[in-house]
Amino acid sequence: MMWVDKVLSRKEVFLFFLILSFVYIYPIVHADYAYIDDNWRSLLGAQDAWRNQGRVLIEWLYEALTFGSSTTNIFPLPLMLSIVVLVIAMSRLTVWYFPEPSVSSCLVVVPILCNPFFLGNLTYQYDGPAMILAVVAVIYAMTCRVERASVRGLVVALLIAVTFSLYQLTIALFVGLCVVEFYLGVKAKAAVGEVLSVLAQRAGQLMGGGIFYFLTAYQLSVDTRGNLYPFNEHWFEEVCRKFIFAMNKISLLVTPGNRWLCAAVLGIALVGFVISMRSIPQMKGGKIGRVVVALLYLLCVPVLILIVPGFMLFLMEANLDARNYIAFSAVLIFLFMLNSEVLGRVESRLRLLLVIPVLFMFSFSYAYGQVIIAKKELESALAQYVAYDLISHDELRNVHKLYYVGPAIGANWLPRGHAAMTYMPLLRYILSESNAPLHPQFMTRLGINNVVYGSRELFNASAASQTDKLVVDSKLYSIHLRAGDAYIVMKDFVGSENYNDN
Repeated sequence: MMWVDKVLSRKEVFLFFLILSFVYIYPIVHADYAYIDDNWRSLLGAQDAWRNQGRVLIEWLYEALTFGSSTTNIFPLPLMLSIVVLVIAMSRLTVWYFPEPSVSSCLVVVPILCNPFFLGNLTYQYDGPAMILAVVAVIYAMTCRVERASVRGLVVALLIAVTFSLYQLTIALFVGLCVVEFYLGVKAKAAVGEVLSVLAQRAGQLMGGGIFYFLTAYQLSVDTRGNLYPFNEHWFEEVCRKFIFAMNKISLLVTPGNRWLCAAVLGIALVGFVISMRSIPQMKGGKIGRVVVALLYLLCVPVLILIVPGFMLFLMEANLDARNYIAFSAVLIFLFMLNSEVLGRVESRLRLLLVIPVLFMFSFSYAYGQVIIAKKELESALAQYVAYDLISHDELRNVHKLYYVGPAIGANWLPRGHAAMTYMPLLRYILSESNAPLHPQFMTRLGINNVVYGSRELFNASAASQTDKLVVDSKLYSIHLRAGDAYIVMKDFVGSENYNDN
């Protein structure tokens, strides 16, 4: 038997994912970059921020890991521990899909972690491990083996409630994996009643999990970020705008360098989708049932597309960052599964061609690692420039409070990362516009402990009243003195980011 077709033991599957996963996250661990919220969480602690968003389990998680009531930064330990747990879950999902797994079977499940849009989630030193554990909860909900249906439904509902309590948007991944499960039922020519029954059970489990969450962790939520967009004459327009925005961002994954690969993966997947659809007439059950299954089968693709932005389409939350697209993992698994089916029909060894898109994912991860290192270096340099001015000017040395005002545009202006982000534009989106050129909490690293966020509106009002004194006017920022306080105002980063333009 060729090693390609060799059936792997559970231990071998575990080791495969363990090695692959730690190689994949190495750039993030190596960069050690404080991503967005990490800057203030490491200083102020999470306080009630997580529970106020209905994510109380994250608070409990860090209390357990730090053996206290604090949220001390112990990165990368939480990330590495959560990755080990995820590896166990991925091994479980692989055996669930493929009772006799091979290397190619493992490649189908790799996108659970190696989802390019998931890199932003992994970068969070605080929230990242909890988001990983939310994915783990989804996988265990999908692979629950309790025989008694009522007990199984209860266990799965509790796992879904856990998912909500860690990171609500991860529930879209559950929906996506339900679509994959439905596809596998059709491909296996299972009885119509069985396929529809499993789908109905999943819907019930999802509703039950939502009820459990609503009655527990959600009661602690007071943050308005999760409020639904009001159903008025602008509702449909807003939902469409967000959907188009999300699709445009997903399209950034396709570049001139990988266009052939994306076309091949999608083309082969389309062939596999059509081939499997031919199994529906052969399924046991009534004609009406088969028609229902056929309609649901055709809905698989639009459902998978919709769940990528998921609930964010209907929320008032303005940010639609890459980290929201966790369900894209389910899309990739579906595509890989279809590709594996078609390639296996031609020649079993051809399934290993899935290693090519997997290598692209790893290449993308390492390119991202270099970008966040570049971002970290620029933030360090900016902080040092500002710190020098603050301690070298007598007028600023004893200022009571310093207000930081970020630039209006150019949040991800990054000369060193320009080349990478030009050829892989998705990198800039994953870096996130929520990521400012400099965070006031960063200044504590240089011994300056009194910099807080300031309002550009208040600064402009102060400037209009001509009560400010301009103390520093450099290329990237200016510092203004006013009534014992000072404003550090970043200028808009509009200069050429491309070194070759000069």
